[in-house]
Amino acid sequence: MPEIIVHMVSGRTADQKKKLMDGIYQAVKDALPVKEEHIVISLIETDKEHKSRGGILFKDL
Repeated sequence: MPEIIVHMVSGRTADQKKKLMDGIYQAVKDALPVKEEHIVISLIETDKEHKSRGGILFKDL
């Protein structure tokens, strides 16, 4: 059972997240010989105040 976990900054719309999960699902379905119902995708969202890059909070980028 493939499980794909995407870490991302929060703030995307429900439609954007659905489109992302649909695209990932399709790529896994095309690449691996697994049953469709075994493909699991999780989005882990983090607030911009709780994530940094290069020592700078995402909210300040």
